[in-house]
Amino acid sequence: MTLNKTLLITCIAMFLNGCNQDGSSTPSTVVEPSKTDVELLNEQEWDDNRVYVTKDNYILMKEANGTIPGIMKPCFVVNSAKEWPREDLSNADSYDLPRVDFRWDNGEFTNASSDEKAIYEARDKIWSIKTDGTDLRLVTDFLDVVPPRPHNRAVTVKMMRRSPNNRYLAWSNNVEKVIFDLETQESTVLGTDRGHSQFLWAEDSSYLYFEDRAKYWKYDIVSGKITQMDDDFHFSEVGVIYGGKRYVVSDFGVVIYDELTDERLLSFGYPSKGDEIYSQFVKDHNVRKDFHMKNRSISPDGKYAWGESSKYRFFMNTETQDVKLEKKDPKKKSQYRFFDVLGLNADYVRSASAGSARQYQLTRDKKLFSQTQHWGQICSGHSATLSWLYNGFANNGAFVKEDK
Repeated sequence: MTLNKTLLITCIAMFLNGCNQDGSSTPSTVVEPSKTDVELLNEQEWDDNRVYVTKDNYILMKEANGTIPGIMKPCFVVNSAKEWPREDLSNADSYDLPRVDFRWDNGEFTNASSDEKAIYEARDKIWSIKTDGTDLRLVTDFLDVVPPRPHNRAVTVKMMRRSPNNRYLAWSNNVEKVIFDLETQESTVLGTDRGHSQFLWAEDSSYLYFEDRAKYWKYDIVSGKITQMDDDFHFSEVGVIYGGKRYVVSDFGVVIYDELTDERLLSFGYPSKGDEIYSQFVKDHNVRKDFHMKNRSISPDGKYAWGESSKYRFFMNTETQDVKLEKKDPKKKSQYRFFDVLGLNADYVRSASAGSARQYQLTRDKKLFSQTQHWGQICSGHSATLSWLYNGFANNGAFVKEDK
């Protein structure tokens, strides 16, 4: 058995059973227990050096591409999600690094299948993982909200946003808008509108803004009260409340509000009034389309924001209102690509894909290619997407430990 495989088996045992062991002495006459199915499977030599976590689920170790050679990353094969460990708020080891939530249909699906297990595995579920690619956890399969139906996957996750205290997950599919409580394992349906979804958590996780029926609402966690917001209240699907300020990454820049008074403190973006193209931007819809940010992200403290339009990429400092502009050019090396997930202080970034993680430690001037890592972390099912950062202040925001 290779060293890497031996270490992986040890790590999996700790992952499943915890690190605390009973220190009391055991009489020598105790008979050794029979080996489990997993232990017997792991005694076999597999061509791909797989290591089983449960009898239907296993991990492959693969070398990551990047600037640091020899970095091995796990790739997860989950054929039975119900057997996979769920995220546990009481497990401190899970929260020593930032994490990302993502959607994943871990099983293969065929419309002709009437097998309940096959239907369940092929459904979208929400998972989480550390930013170093370890500690995969099932967050929710939301069976209490949308039970599986024969010949119907039923659920397509559209968006998810985790509360700052890690306890609550707001998510939406093609119909429902839901809060899932990881502590109680209960779901609360906020709305059933098929329209656009937006979520924004309070800094202390005590309330959630959400969009439903083209209106903005505020949900109080303790009381369960839902209040409609005024028409002039604004937030966006990408934003954060931090330090008493509400950061809104809009179509063309960033707007910052005082969260207590709702006073608009400032707004900026590109182009601004001082830029040559501004007059055309104001008058010509086609010009505006070139700058409309379809993809956006923001750091956990709101200091940095990023956007990508059909022609440009923008990197914005909300403290200085400085905007770095990059025109997309396939012939040139990009400096602001794959910023879909922004870490604290923009020291690290990663792409939105979860099936294949592409992660970067930025240079001091916040550009790509200080260090890169690219690895496939999902090895079963169809797709894994919609990565969204949470627990972002852990490890001082760094996505990996210094010794890894």
